[in-house]
Amino acid sequence: MKLQEYTKWKERIDSAVANVCLRIIKEPLLYFSEADVQVLLVEEVRKIRAINKTYRTAVRKGKGSTGAYHTSLIHREYGGGGRTRLDVVVFDPSDVAKIDNVNLTVGKKYLEPAYAFELGTEKTSDAIGHLESDLKKLRKRTKGTGYIIHIYKDVTQARTGTASRQKTEERIGREFKKAFEEKDKQIGTNIKIVAILLRTYRNQTKMRGKCEVFDGKSWVKVNVSRDDSIRRAILTQLT
Repeated sequence: MKLQEYTKWKERIDSAVANVCLRIIKEPLLYFSEADVQVLLVEEVRKIRAINKTYRTAVRKGKGSTGAYHTSLIHREYGGGGRTRLDVVVFDPSDVAKIDNVNLTVGKKYLEPAYAFELGTEKTSDAIGHLESDLKKLRKRTKGTGYIIHIYKDVTQARTGTASRQKTEERIGREFKKAFEEKDKQIGTNIKIVAILLRTYRNQTKMRGKCEVFDGKSWVKVNVSRDDSIRRAILTQLT
């Protein structure tokens, strides 16, 4: 079987990431934790035909057997080395063919994913440290493109113009926005970052800024009723 070149999937994977972000922005209660975001992402990436197949490894089904086990290209919580895990990975089919261990390694060495994804939610107490850790893992482990997708869901109800809202915005700035505003500019062209702030519970009838997307310099308010605007804001960060 002729193996497909993984670099040809980039545009479709970008679209899958945008679809996941769009779904979450439109329906924030789709996720409760980072694990939920992982599931949404895996479901979307599996829609790519070449990835939604199994590929032959070098792990034999038995002594003297000519048959070998197959595995998926996409996995969750794959070893990142140094006792770390990568949230979601997509393998290069040519690397899968070399796997000779049931732990999906070549010898004792983990594969370098063709695509790797690190996710974060508001349940992460240290967004700055989390972002730095994700960048370090993706720089070290990804042979293709690495994606960082961090989503902060503001669960407070304080209204605009109140002292409580002011304190909430200051806290969000410290705990989430600051991580991306001050991130290392030399992150590498193969690492793509999407940072999204959602305000879903504010106790008022009308409001602007229900969703903000970081464009690399500032936080851009996107209209949650305009799917095309949301997709464009996300895809701009992935090209």
